[in-house]
Amino acid sequence: MEYAVNLFFILIGYRFEGRSPIFAHDQAVQNMVDPLPQAVVMTSIVLGLSVTLLLIAIAIKIYDRYKTFDITKINKLKG
Repeated sequence: MEYAVNLFFILIGYRFEGRSPIFAHDQAVQNMVDPLPQAVVMTSIVLGLSVTLLLIAIAIKIYDRYKTFDITKINKLKG
């Protein structure tokens, strides 16, 4: 789902024969690519990577403590 949303944002910001959004005094501002969807996609990628790394760190800690990932063998996890 995350990849589909990122692709959607990329398609929103696309312009046929678009220019980069860098202003110059001698050029007219026409057909510029919108930088906001690009920034949103970059933020989404960073957040997705952060969540993945957090889950991996938690899994490593669980394995270090209990030496297994099998929930039925971990009797100390009673909430």
